[in-house]
Amino acid sequence: MGFFSNMRKPEGKLGNIQLKSMNKEHTPVSLWGLKHLNISPDDIVLDIGCGGGMNINRMAQTAKKVYGVDYSIESVKLSKEVNEDFIKEGKVEIYEGNVMDLPFDDDSFDIVTAFETVYFWPDIVKSFGEVKRVLKPGGMFLIGCEANGTNNLGMKFFNKVIDMTFYEDNDLVGFLDKNDFNEITVYLRDGKNKEEIIKKSDGEIFKIDDDYNNFSISDRFVEWMTVTAIK
Repeated sequence: MGFFSNMRKPEGKLGNIQLKSMNKEHTPVSLWGLKHLNISPDDIVLDIGCGGGMNINRMAQTAKKVYGVDYSIESVKLSKEVNEDFIKEGKVEIYEGNVMDLPFDDDSFDIVTAFETVYFWPDIVKSFGEVKRVLKPGGMFLIGCEANGTNNLGMKFFNKVIDMTFYEDNDLVGFLDKNDFNEITVYLRDGKNKEEIIKKSDGEIFKIDDDYNNFSISDRFVEWMTVTAIK
């Protein structure tokens, strides 16, 4: 399996290297996305497409318990290594699994997160329905992406060489609407102008200052996107 194709489902030594690199490279956009999530000490969280496990680790520092699931066994292995202490404490559990058929009961989670992963989900409308199934009534689904569509050369390149789809915010809102999610909110980070654009489900759009400084030079030219919705 080649370098780029291995990004979809990391395998073997190359996959392990890529996952460790992603843990580092995705930190800025993940931290920015997490700031839109208020985790309480009583929350039970599921991270779908958990990759290298860093977001599980971050959320487990506050949540009552965090579950992770990924269809890459290499991701499961590294996530367990990264969260070894939390697993021993009983605060984290990580499983191999697929978003199309999550191995959890209905109404199990207060929060479901998906960072840098919906690009690879098959039948995304059905996948969002599976997310809704495992969410508790009133629970939140958070989607984190480092781009709003193929809005720069880098994203256009990856869209060509990897079997993945970069969605625009309107696409994700539409998929959530089809599954009857409520209170859908889009957060877009304009790094160049240091602004955050917030789009509410009632049509309201407003901007706030964004002084988030944890980014690389290339991140200045990418419109980060976080979408939240309530079951």
